[in-house]
This record gives sequence, C-alpha cells and structure tokens, in this order.
Amino acid sequence: MKFPILQTPVITEEDIVSKADSAKVTIEQFASNLATDPNTTLHNLLNDAIHFGIKVLVAILIYVVGAWFIKHIRKILSKWFLRRSTDKTLSSFVLSLVSITLTTILIIVTISTLGVNTTSLAALLAAGGMAIGMAMSGTVQNFAGGIMILAFKPFKAGDFIEAQGYSGTVSSVSIVSTSLVTPDNKSVIIPNGALFNGNINNYSRNPIRRVEWLVSVEYGTDAAKCAPPLVG
Repeated sequence: MKFPILQTPVITEEDIVSKADSAKVTIEQFASNLATDPNTTLHNLLNDAIHFGIKVLVAILIYVVGAWFIKHIRKILSKWFLRRSTDKTLSSFVLSLVSITLTTILIIVTISTLGVNTTSLAALLAAGGMAIGMAMSGTVQNFAGGIMILAFKPFKAGDFIEAQGYSGTVSSVSIVSTSLVTPDNKSVIIPNGALFNGNINNYSRNPIRRVEWLVSVEYGTDAAKCAPPLVG
C-alpha cells in the first residue's frame, strides 16, 4: 500500500503534446480576437496585466515582510540562547533549522499569491523530506542525540568519561559526534546517537569521589597498630 503523498503524477508525451496544442489554440484565438475587435482585446489584456502586476506587488510585499519577520525571530532566538548560555553548536543548529523552515513556508506562500497551484510543490517537498529522512535515518539519530547532549550536558569538553567501551577525555562535542582522547593518546570519535542512548560514566562531574584501597595484611596482625594516626 503506497502513501498518497508519494504518488506523484507522471508526465507523458501525450500530456506535453496536449498542453502545446492548448497553448497554440489560445494564441490563435487571441490573434483572431485582436483582428476582429482590437479595442476590447487590448482592454482585457491591459486589465489582466494590471491584475497580474498587483499580484506581483502583493507577493513582493509578502516576501519582504516575511523575510523581515524571519530575521526578527532569529534575533530574538539568538538573544534568548545568549541569556541562557546555550552551547554555540546547538544554538546555530536550531537557528538554521528555524530559518530554513520559515523561509520554505514563505516561498510557498509567495508563489501561491501569484495564483500558482502549490499543492504539487508541497507534496514534492514532503515526499523529498520523507525520502531524505529515511535515507539518513542514522544521521538524523545522531543529530537528535547531539541536540540532547548539548541541551542536557551529561558531560562537557575536558571531562573524563567512560562510554561505549571507551574511556578518555572529551576533546570536542559536535552536533553529530563526540571526540575522546584516551589515556594512551588515541583519538576516538563516537556517534552521538549511540552515545546518548547508552550508559555514560562521568568521572569529572563530582570534584570529590570516594576511593577504595584494598590492603593485604598477615593473619594475626593487629590492625589497630597498623592504622595511621588520625590527624585532628
């Protein structure tokens, strides 16, 4: 069973010929009307041009106002991220996502103002987005994991962590992966999707940690005499 959104119409050679014949008939009819009644034909043509010009002006106005509105939203979000000291990688990603989404909607609204049917365009964008999302499912998972890591901060650059079978110091955290430097100076890159969904042991989160030392003594030894003196 196919989704209706993915059922895009197929343009055949017959459709192209039919549209060409229709355009030819329209041109011939206009030429005939121009020859028989030029005043009325030119008057109608002028009215159509004025109406189309008004639509173009309205479309330009909508685009200019929409572009200013998108720019204003970006400034508000930037100030909000700055006040909350949000990670630059996360804020840049969110700003780009919001800007691209709003710009796409603005373009569709602007085109529809000109009288162009945007249903096929919207269906094509939705189908393309679904196809890209399915093809890049792993990358999208890493994006989501990176957003969660940058938002909740289970670790930061400079922390010593243990995750996904690796231990090391976090050198950098990007939107898709995290880089570690192991104690033997190896560089390990872990995808954020698997990293956030797994267990993370952060040794640097708490400044003081309880350490257990195991000391072996002989049987019959007086433990009280072997214990170090307490510093008062």
